[in-house]
Amino acid sequence: MGYTGPSLPTSNLAILVTFAGARAGLPILAYLVGNAWSALNPWHTIVTVVPSGFLKYPDSWHRWPAVVGVLLLVWVELIFPISTVPGTLVAVIAVYSVVTISGGIIFGPKSWFKNADPWSVLFRFFGTAAPVYRDNNGIGLRLPASALTDSDFLEDLSDIAFIIALIWELTFSGFITTQTGATVIETIVTVVPSVGLAVEYIAVPVYTLLLIGGYLVFFYAYWYASQLSRRWTRTYIDSTEIAFRFAPPLIAIAAGYHFAHYAELFVTLAPALATGLLSPLSPPANPTVLSIPAWFDGLKIAAVLIGHLLAVFTAHGVAYNTFSSRMVAIRSQYPFVLVMIGYTAVSLWILSLTGAIPPYLS
Repeated sequence: MGYTGPSLPTSNLAILVTFAGARAGLPILAYLVGNAWSALNPWHTIVTVVPSGFLKYPDSWHRWPAVVGVLLLVWVELIFPISTVPGTLVAVIAVYSVVTISGGIIFGPKSWFKNADPWSVLFRFFGTAAPVYRDNNGIGLRLPASALTDSDFLEDLSDIAFIIALIWELTFSGFITTQTGATVIETIVTVVPSVGLAVEYIAVPVYTLLLIGGYLVFFYAYWYASQLSRRWTRTYIDSTEIAFRFAPPLIAIAAGYHFAHYAELFVTLAPALATGLLSPLSPPANPTVLSIPAWFDGLKIAAVLIGHLLAVFTAHGVAYNTFSSRMVAIRSQYPFVLVMIGYTAVSLWILSLTGAIPPYLS
């Protein structure tokens, strides 16, 4: 349906399922209700019915492959026209499928999809903020984001790196699709020596360096906050352990960012997606696309602020669970609250900017 279906993005089922469904709708479902990806994942289903587990997943890898994977997917989404050219999207999905199925067969589905597959890790982390959960006793309910006071599901520094990657990729994607972001890119490209290369070949490394450089800034800001927290509290707890305990609340910020950036896309294309799923072989020539009311901009801002408030609230709970002294618990939060405010302020600033198409990539 990517190669043989209609080329119009709002009619092509491959594009609709990938972006309106997997990129927008399913993550919203994950953090607002619960993670459904573990039941829907087609690659996991394939791997479970064939022989697998020929090698042990290296313990030293942890979830670093997922961190690299999510940043690489963002890069591919930016550089290649996968959201507008169905054939390109199908080629990318084919490559992803080969890598994912091969990894699942070699290392076994449990290890691969728990640690290395970026989509599975993304949905599982977002699902920790949801009010619906499943354990050995069945399905239960809890307050939204209440589970983010518990850092037991974090096992390695790569988990913190992945959470911050969720925040940064949404920040980066939002910024480069604004007029200010386009101006920054154009300014950098014009001052870089061309060496006879076409401007498009200069722009790709510029986008790549901004993606990686911005991520490192976001990561270091959080890591430095954990060091400041230990210094200001004079606690015996190591700064790494503090970083682990305060990392889960950041998932609430990432969820707020995601809703602000993708809820409009999901609502706009939901009718076209439903129509495409009901009649995949005969999509309508003019699919229904909804218009978003003006108040929806206020909902985006509210989503970012609610995510921030939930993060601060859960970080408050983390502090009191970690430190016995009330004043020490309060002081421990200061660096993290400042970082959270910084993340949120950047996101709100981006939402206030005029939209634009990223230059040099058309």
